[in-house]
Amino acid sequence: MKSSILFITILLLGTVSRADAQEILSLEHAIEAALEYNYNIQISNIEQDKASNLVTRGNAGQLPSISVNSDLNWSYSDLELTPGSFFQKLLNPEGGEGQSPGAIKFDGVSSTSFSAGLGTQFVIYDGMKGRIRYRTLETGSDLASLQHKQEMENTVLVITRNYVQAVTLQKAIELKELAMEQSRDRYRVVETRREYGQASEQQLLQALADLKADSTEYRDLVHQYENAYRDLHSAIGWDRREMVSLDDGILSMDMPHYDDLLLSMYENNTAINVRERRIEQAQIEREITKADFLPTITAGAQYGYTYQFATEGQFETQEQLGFMGGISLKIPIFTGGRNRTASQYAKASLRQEQIRYDDSEQQLRTQFDNTWNRLLHLENRFTTERDNLAVYERNYERAKDSFGQGLITGVELRSAQLSLQNARLRISETEFQIKLTETTLLYLSGGLLISSQ
Repeated sequence: MKSSILFITILLLGTVSRADAQEILSLEHAIEAALEYNYNIQISNIEQDKASNLVTRGNAGQLPSISVNSDLNWSYSDLELTPGSFFQKLLNPEGGEGQSPGAIKFDGVSSTSFSAGLGTQFVIYDGMKGRIRYRTLETGSDLASLQHKQEMENTVLVITRNYVQAVTLQKAIELKELAMEQSRDRYRVVETRREYGQASEQQLLQALADLKADSTEYRDLVHQYENAYRDLHSAIGWDRREMVSLDDGILSMDMPHYDDLLLSMYENNTAINVRERRIEQAQIEREITKADFLPTITAGAQYGYTYQFATEGQFETQEQLGFMGGISLKIPIFTGGRNRTASQYAKASLRQEQIRYDDSEQQLRTQFDNTWNRLLHLENRFTTERDNLAVYERNYERAKDSFGQGLITGVELRSAQLSLQNARLRISETEFQIKLTETTLLYLSGGLLISSQ
């Protein structure tokens, strides 16, 4: 029997200590590190930069295009020429009647043409599509910024949840260590009484079984804590393997009033802001489909050099150097119904985004009210549990004294011990859940990043 208690004592002494001479990882430090190292945040930051770089007048098609154009063509073909009035006048300059020359045939004519020049093209009018496309790019950039903010908020919320889970387990381990110390004291007392014939074998076995049960639960908690700690580091984006203590002194915040938080949710909630930008995008897309029904006026100009050479034919060589420009007009008359279909599709998409906005708003309001009520419930429960703790402590101390005097059994002492342990654990868990609920409320109201900075 003594060898069993010796084995358990060695096992407990060999357990990894988490607090001695180690640094402490606070929740604020974990959030700061996640905002810097989290992979999803890094990706969304790049997406934000990409969307911002697209917001230019050139990408919207509002600036002229200037390019150097060059062509080189070669052909080999049979050629047949029938002289027209120009050649008839050359053959008969007096204007008299003469026999018109017949067609002239050339076999295997080789011709080469080359052109080079500087050209430009500019859209004068296209139903204001350029301005509309620029607004689309601006809205896309705003949407990318909101999505980056949303990713940061989600990360802060995930880090807080993981931290609360890990620190809850850390606190449970500390309470279980205290419970094991109490169980060891009880076992020593029963073992001493057994030596003097004041306790039965059953009482000693029961004390040992309770001590072993505490030891098993302790190891299970350590295992859960290590997994939760690794999950926390993974969410942060660290590749660290060492484990340090977590700060269990998480303080509750002074939360704003319900009405202030609700108003902030409607104004600053990122999910609602994203839905608003989606509606704006759908409205712009509908404007573009309307512009497809309007005419397009395009201006173009080029200054360049052209050279043509043929082995046989009308002209042996031809060169041209100068300016050429013009304006083109395109009026859509019939497109096979594509413009009408696109307009109907854009109208339906706009209606979809409006419905999604209403749905998101309703769900957020429900989630907000549920979270607020949960916060009130947790605060009331915390106050009650904290007030009741003194009762459990007095009950255990009295049971401990009574057990020492042999007035009660070890089972009754064990019951008082577990009641005290559970009361302390409920207080700890409730306090951490209050912190998590407050964080969720700030997340819903759009002020989570402000409070985290």
